[in-house]
Amino acid sequence: MERTSTRATQTAPRRIVITVDHFGFANIEAWMNIIRSYKAVHPNHEVTLLYQGEATKNVQYLFKLGKPVNRDGFELVVAAPAEEQKDVAKLYRLLVEGAGADYQKFLDRELYRTLKLF
Repeated sequence: MERTSTRATQTAPRRIVITVDHFGFANIEAWMNIIRSYKAVHPNHEVTLLYQGEATKNVQYLFKLGKPVNRDGFELVVAAPAEEQKDVAKLYRLLVEGAGADYQKFLDRELYRTLKLF
């Protein structure tokens, strides 16, 4: 009997470049919205943010880090089947944008609404 499921492969950790001097709660909220949008399209993919080499339990954990945040400490890892990784590069790019000064475009005032990014 053939197996119909494909094995997930994990991407290499990619450092998320933070370009703003004051990385804060709004940037983290933008990340939460970006990841929620990605997971809505790819529910079987596992998205992990690493902070200083350790996986965060959830993105909301980042709110508890306090100040100052190590701007070079964030990395992205995605576990997904190899043939389904086309949006991983876009996810990374959007997280970098969300970590920058133009994060406002990822903040939505409507609760429980997913952004259409993917």
